[in-house]
Amino acid sequence: MSLIYSIRVDTAPVAKARPRVTMRGGKARAYTPKKSADYERLIASHWHHAPTDKPVALRIEFGMPIPASWPKYRRTEALQGSLLPAKKPDIDNLVKAVLDALNGIAYNDDSQVVCLTSRKQYAAVPGVLIQITPWVPG
Repeated sequence: MSLIYSIRVDTAPVAKARPRVTMRGGKARAYTPKKSADYERLIASHWHHAPTDKPVALRIEFGMPIPASWPKYRRTEALQGSLLPAKKPDIDNLVKAVLDALNGIAYNDDSQVVCLTSRKQYAAVPGVLIQITPWVPG
């Protein structure tokens, strides 16, 4: 049985935002917007294992918040999984935020992620579940 490192961060998932550019002293400076940077720091703060230099498999489950304006029947459908969040934020941008957050923390570089499984669904408690296992071929 493979060793599984797992963390859960109970906060609404945040997609990786595009870098912003400002001009300071005649030079362009790119930066990650505050909301994305804060989310990445929060995920990183939950990781309490040494980084690996081996290939890894990553499984990420995003629990998206259910809109408060939805009626009870629709909320029930969302929690049962018959209604999925097929809308923004895009899953690839959600994944990118997690990969960047764990870069240098869980693995030396995100190029070590050789297998990736992700999904987004509605959840009563929004959050992200991240599981990392050493990659075993076959």
